[in-house]
Amino acid sequence: MGNMGNSIRCPELCPKPDSTQVFTSLHDYPCRTLGDLTLRKGDKLEVIAETTHWLYVRRTREEGHTEKQSGDEANIPDPEQGYVPRIFVRPLHSLEAQPWYFESVTTRLEAKRCLLRPENSEGAFLVSKRRDNHKYFLSVKSGTVARHYKIQEGEGGMYFLVKRKKFQNIIELVKSYSRDPDGLCCRLEQPCIQLDCPTVATLSYEEQWEVERTTLMWVDRLGSGEFGEVWSGLWNTTTPVAIKQFKELSEDILREIEIMKGLHHKRLLRLYGVVTTGEPVCIITELMINGSLSKFLKEHRQIGDIPFTLMLDFAVQVSEGMEYLETKKIVHRDLRADNILLTEMLSCKIADFGLSQFTFAGDEKVFKDTKVPLKWMAPEIFRGEPYTSKSDVWSFGILLMEIITYGEEPYLVFIQCVCMLTELTTAMVVKSLVKGYRMPCPPSCPADFYDIMDLCWRPEPWLRPAFLSIIHRLTTLAPESLTALE
Repeated sequence: MGNMGNSIRCPELCPKPDSTQVFTSLHDYPCRTLGDLTLRKGDKLEVIAETTHWLYVRRTREEGHTEKQSGDEANIPDPEQGYVPRIFVRPLHSLEAQPWYFESVTTRLEAKRCLLRPENSEGAFLVSKRRDNHKYFLSVKSGTVARHYKIQEGEGGMYFLVKRKKFQNIIELVKSYSRDPDGLCCRLEQPCIQLDCPTVATLSYEEQWEVERTTLMWVDRLGSGEFGEVWSGLWNTTTPVAIKQFKELSEDILREIEIMKGLHHKRLLRLYGVVTTGEPVCIITELMINGSLSKFLKEHRQIGDIPFTLMLDFAVQVSEGMEYLETKKIVHRDLRADNILLTEMLSCKIADFGLSQFTFAGDEKVFKDTKVPLKWMAPEIFRGEPYTSKSDVWSFGILLMEIITYGEEPYLVFIQCVCMLTELTTAMVVKSLVKGYRMPCPPSCPADFYDIMDLCWRPEPWLRPAFLSIIHRLTTLAPESLTALE
């Protein structure tokens, strides 16, 4: 993949059955390759053909009308047509195309997190669809809180907040309450700010994994570890990416690549491509400029200003990603706040699958020679038992403790109590937790939140809950606070 000069190599295209429907772009999209079309938010587009993740479109001059080429002009590349990411466009005038419809928001906690950003003023709003009951909700910023209204659907496909005032569709409902609050906490003003763009599935329409090394530019080193370095960079001089480079190609790296190729979930870091020819071997992923959840928590530790509902939101988001991995029968093996990355809108993405196929033989040399997250590991691993998704559940309990303590080191209180040298404290922690020691509930932690940690830390793996059950337990800690209209 990369800049292909004057030659555009097109993948297999499937003609769009109905090319008369007009689409609109939800976001700006800068051209990445010669085959792409630069989009401006609100552009009107006619879809000509499609691939799995990309659409071949023509920009329309007027709504529903397109300038056609004829004669010799038809052989000249049209600057008004090209490839665009499928996820960036929606049918014109559809609910999904509205700037206030947040397709990615599926919980009340998410809606609240988005609305209470400082960029939003009184009356900022969004409409979303809940994951659990598939119902639509209108969420509105009112002062320092977010109020949520359930959108009812009646006979004949009519939508309403109160039965006396019904609408043909949700768009008409929003228009009405934008003119007159009529019982709402306030009049609907501007759509909620949206700082995150959808994650493009592949770097280009060619949808190839192998990337030419010459198309990568290394910009800033973000960090380094046992296996190599992580850099921010550019692909094709146009697209910000993260580049994880390794000293040498190994079976573990190949396994990590194969696992990431098959993962497609909004809570998981997206793999864009790889460089496996020559050295260093590189994994290219989406770039998360806000850093890790651990970094975010520590930055707020002194002030202690993260509301519990946001902490709960982080926990739910991570458990959603882990539930997806659980259904795929993939064990992460390195679940901790350092490996949770944040978008600008504070959405969580699980990263670093470097240990996702790591197995333990149970001898001390393994732990001595390999950098593994000992303080996040389940006791059965130290007994030489296999790593399972229930081991990830244990680690998730430790991550919950990180969240509620603003990124505090696990077992810190225990370590301070035993007052031993650093080299010995981790070994002491391991011996103690195998014997049944568990971190106590911090003073600021709600008892119900700690109870979920306690379930994650049950001594036998089969006694621990599945991640789907954890999601349900976490969401019950934020009871549905619906506002009713008079």
